[in-house]
This record gives sequence, structure tokens and C-alpha cells, in this order.
Amino acid sequence: MLLVALLALSAAPYAAAEDQRLQSPRWMIELKGGQFEPDLQDYATFYGDKRTDYFALAFAYRRNHWLEFGGELGYSRDRGSGLLPQNQQLGGSVTYTLMPLQAFVNLRGDFSENQLFVPYAGIGITTALYQQEIEGQSDRTGHSDPGYSVRLGVALSLNRLDPGTASVAARGPLKKTYLFLEAQQFSAEQDGTDLGGLIYMLGLRFEFDQRSDDARVKPAAE
Repeated sequence: MLLVALLALSAAPYAAAEDQRLQSPRWMIELKGGQFEPDLQDYATFYGDKRTDYFALAFAYRRNHWLEFGGELGYSRDRGSGLLPQNQQLGGSVTYTLMPLQAFVNLRGDFSENQLFVPYAGIGITTALYQQEIEGQSDRTGHSDPGYSVRLGVALSLNRLDPGTASVAARGPLKKTYLFLEAQQFSAEQDGTDLGGLIYMLGLRFEFDQRSDDARVKPAAE
């Protein structure tokens, strides 16, 4: 929350002036993947490692160049050993699937058309769908109560690194492409058990707009 507030304050002096001449593409899609470290107690005991692979798809509507509203669907799946009901010892296989759903607001430090690095932070509301497939037992499925999520990242403009290719691509709806690093923390409890955790991801971000570049860039006020 503090990081989001600081980014909002830093963006404020630029927003009024930049809104007069800079209009970012209206829509974005992100494809990302990395490592998820669940907060579940004894996760490493059952699954052999405290981390597992994680993938996510996000989309957003950009209200302006520094504010966007979006949603995200995450996915992780891990295999390990369950508890035998007769003696509570490890045995048999278990497959754990988690799909967090997020609605979020991002604040982006996107102050110029050709900015190389764009920092950002966001907050959101999260719930998680889960399934445990346990050998010899009935599957356990359900969803968590609503929780929170926070995110912090930095994006590298590929348009800036390869302006020639970016200029040709921008004649169509794809206007900007970024490579980014992102960290997330989310909480989603189910019967007192937190299904959330810490996520580190690398991803690609694509920004789209049907408007021409001339229509997106407003003249500065005299």
C-alpha cells in the first residue's frame, strides 16, 4: 500500500502536463510466468519444494498513461505425496491445482512516449479456485474467500530498443511491447488456511489501440 501511494504521489506532478499531450494505447495483454512460493504450512514436506511453477494471463483497460484497471487469471499445478488416512503417514500421490483470480488497479510511472524503463505498482482483490486430487480419496475442490493482492514491477520498452521494427508494427493495432519483471503477494483464505503466497514472474506486455499514432498524441496546450 505504501509503495502504491508513493508512486501515485510521484506521478501527480507529471499527470496534468502529460495528459495534455500523451495518450497511451487503451488496452493491454500480459503473458507471464515464474515461481510461486505458497504460504501453506508444510508445503515443501508434501510437494518436495517450497516453490512451484506459476503462469498468468492479464488484461487491462488504460484510463490514461499512468492508471489502468484490469483482471488476471493465474495457474499453478504441483504433484507430491498425500497423507494415508489409516496412519497419517506420507504415501500415495496428490495433485494440487490453484487458479487465483484478481481484479486490480495499477499505477504506472509512464511519463513519456519513448521511456525506456517504466516502474509500476498495484493493488487488487483476489479469490482462488483450488483442487486436490488425492490417490484413494475423494477430490477436494472449492474456492477461497476474497482477499488482497499487491504487485510491484518494472517494464523495459522493446519499442525503444528496436524503434525500426516498432514503427512498422505500430501501423497496426499493436502499439507498444514491453519485457517486464514483477513480484506479487496475495492472500486468499479458505477455512482459516491461506492459499496465497509470493510470486516472481517474467513476462511480455502488449499494448493495443485502434487509433492512429497521430490521434493518440495530443498537442501540448499553449
